[in-house]
Amino acid sequence: MKKIGEYVKWYVYITTSILMVEALIFVLYGAKELPGETLWQIMISGLVTTLLTVAMTYLDTKTMAGSILKYVGHYAALCAVMIALGGWFGWINLNVRGIMLMMGAVAAVYVLAFGTYYIIDLRAENGRRSDF
Repeated sequence: MKKIGEYVKWYVYITTSILMVEALIFVLYGAKELPGETLWQIMISGLVTTLLTVAMTYLDTKTMAGSILKYVGHYAALCAVMIALGGWFGWINLNVRGIMLMMGAVAAVYVLAFGTYYIIDLRAENGRRSDF
């Protein structure tokens, strides 16, 4: 049951972060509204990337180098998935500029999701009260 709770938690963190980044990109590109199908695409993207994230968290690393490699590999895998989904959904053009945009968006989602995890979960686990 705890694993299901972990999955749901990560799904909320990741999907909310994707929504925030996507909304910012839409504003920066001058869009007046977010198409309804984009919300479903965000939910699908959150589902797929959460499955990948939860699977990666169970990889056990024993060294600092192993941990760094795990996070770099996780980011690379997320980029690959989101480039494929971004092309399929029409979010990006599959050219160098579109791929770089998606890699930046994935980095932003990564920072938001793991920042949320740190603020909420790690502080709670360490018995510290979150000031946020």
